[in-house]
Amino acid sequence: MISNLKLTTLIGYSSLALAQRRLRELLFVGKFVAVIAVVISPLHATEPTPADILKDMQRVADWQLENPSKHDLDDWTQAPFFLGLTELSQVSGEIRYLEALDAFGKELSYGPGRRTTHADDHAVLQAWLELYKRDKDQAKLAPSIAHFDKITEKLSSETAKSISGGTFTWCWCDALFMSPPVWAHLSKLTGDPKFLEWADKEWWTTTDVLYDPTYHLFYRDNNFFKQRTPSGKKVFWARGNGWVVGGLIHMLDQLPEDHPSREKYLGLYHDMIYQLLTLQNPDGLWRSSLLDSEDAVGESSGSAFFVYAMAWGVNRGLLPAETFRPALMKGYEALTKNIQPSGMLGFVQKIGSAPDKQETNADSTEVYGSGAFLLAGAEVIRLLNPSKKKNDVATFEGVTLPESFLPATPRTYARFVPERADDFTWENDLIAFRTYGPALRSGTENSGFDCWFKRVPYPVIDKWYMEDLNKLRYGKVNKSYHEDQGEGLDVYKVGDTRGCGGISAWSDGKIFNSNTYIAHRIIDSTPEKTVFELDFASDFKGQTLRETKRITLIMGERLFQCDSRFTLDGKPAANLEVAIGLTFQADKDLAIFSAKPNSMMLWETLEGLGIGTGIVIDPSYVVEMKSKIADQTQALCLARTDDQGGIRWFTGFGWEGQGDITSTEEWATYLEEFSGKYLESPYADHSEDSTFKVHTLEVPSSK
Repeated sequence: MISNLKLTTLIGYSSLALAQRRLRELLFVGKFVAVIAVVISPLHATEPTPADILKDMQRVADWQLENPSKHDLDDWTQAPFFLGLTELSQVSGEIRYLEALDAFGKELSYGPGRRTTHADDHAVLQAWLELYKRDKDQAKLAPSIAHFDKITEKLSSETAKSISGGTFTWCWCDALFMSPPVWAHLSKLTGDPKFLEWADKEWWTTTDVLYDPTYHLFYRDNNFFKQRTPSGKKVFWARGNGWVVGGLIHMLDQLPEDHPSREKYLGLYHDMIYQLLTLQNPDGLWRSSLLDSEDAVGESSGSAFFVYAMAWGVNRGLLPAETFRPALMKGYEALTKNIQPSGMLGFVQKIGSAPDKQETNADSTEVYGSGAFLLAGAEVIRLLNPSKKKNDVATFEGVTLPESFLPATPRTYARFVPERADDFTWENDLIAFRTYGPALRSGTENSGFDCWFKRVPYPVIDKWYMEDLNKLRYGKVNKSYHEDQGEGLDVYKVGDTRGCGGISAWSDGKIFNSNTYIAHRIIDSTPEKTVFELDFASDFKGQTLRETKRITLIMGERLFQCDSRFTLDGKPAANLEVAIGLTFQADKDLAIFSAKPNSMMLWETLEGLGIGTGIVIDPSYVVEMKSKIADQTQALCLARTDDQGGIRWFTGFGWEGQGDITSTEEWATYLEEFSGKYLESPYADHSEDSTFKVHTLEVPSSK
């Protein structure tokens, strides 16, 4: 049986409901054979003996030592092989492999490459720290400490590139193997936390930018956000993601058990490793472009890293052996078939920054492929022979992997955004919204509500704004929130309409749009509930129409509560006609409109995914609900305020990309159930709240 959790991760969707639906579709059209082979009928392989594996490792290592790589000794390509030699020595007991490694280290004086901040030139330091553990020779430790000071000094003037606060110096995903484990290990060896503190911040900065939480994989760099394979799939590079999971487990091996980020690293490992399980091909290998399983040839170096990371998880009790052992053994068996009679490991993709099928054949090899194979082989030996386990790394006794990776805790949140034209934004675990502010008062924007579609439950407002404003390395481009990189996107169109649930005055068959807000106040903000107010002021038929809108947002609901009070020239606007709108996003003739006495909804398809918007309102306010009005691009709920100029309604949306609401029927049911819960017992009752009143501020100049 496939558990709900694994089914969600299996498909790469954030929601179980959408995952189940997509699974049914794929099964129906026969496109899910490889995944079903992995999850329902695990790949079976005849398990080798530790002696068999050791012989394979020695053949590969000896060939590589006899045929040295032409790359510089301090090059990043050497690092996995150097680490592989330490692992081979540990499981074999043969000192000659450490002696070979020490000879390389002496040539470099146990130092890094020439470039100060470049992760490529940090990678070999991992090997010298492994040597230091054995003999405590300060000559093997001191160069790493000295180099760290140079790095931090050179980066000291860099500004933060993500909400995690790092500089994005690791701006390509494979750098997460090359540099952060050095500093995590250095902290453990010296007892000084500063190395790990810096590495941790930079790790999560890279993850903020390059990780796709829908597919649970990393883009190689920001050049790949828009790239697609010939078959239209996102490009996720096997070797790059292999280096990421290799770096991830090396970080976990060195992290203190009480480190505040440990849960996040474990969650990231969970989501990546279960996704990689689904992408393994029937021959046991992974393809250079991970989503292109139809490619004929598997790639050795990425596959070896995936086998390594799976065996690591089984050995530490973090992964169920019944699920992962068959897959990793099948992967190891497939890798041994790529070892040529000479001992050379073939089918290793040459140096590059993207999948390249043409370079991967029996004669293509690289030293990092040999290294990845040694790392995998050693971990598989430990699986078969626990007496070979390492005792100088973190233990995970009693630890259970998180069910999913959450880079931040879900909560309600609202904020004024001066850096983006005075937007005001709010979100919970399911929805996000913004409305436009004073800086846009002279434009077409006004008081409508703009939806931000979220796939993830954690906060995205600060993250999306910061990434959208930053020009990143590799092309000096930003990561726009108008494009979906796994967390969702802003594709909803508002312009000068009401958007999703905005309100304006209505008179003589016409809508009188209020302008952008002129003031804001956060009344209360906790993880479970956020309350804020927005003030508006506009000319209405020669009178000053003022509105104070109090919005209450709680966790777990797709609709938020709006309480507005209006005045005309300072007096309560009793029985004022108003219009609450839902804007059509596509062809309004194709939209599904539905109205009941207490609710109004639209269901449309936007960029291939369903979107339902709606309002819920006490019928006593309602005059009429209209789906089509001449020259209008929105459906309107026409209503009247009470004798104090007040009105209450709820508005929000359900997006198929998030997964729980995937059809018109589901959206209609949600609104009906919601109205039953909240019309009589709203989120908050402000009717007797003396602090909730219309604020009379100076009216800014209009458009």
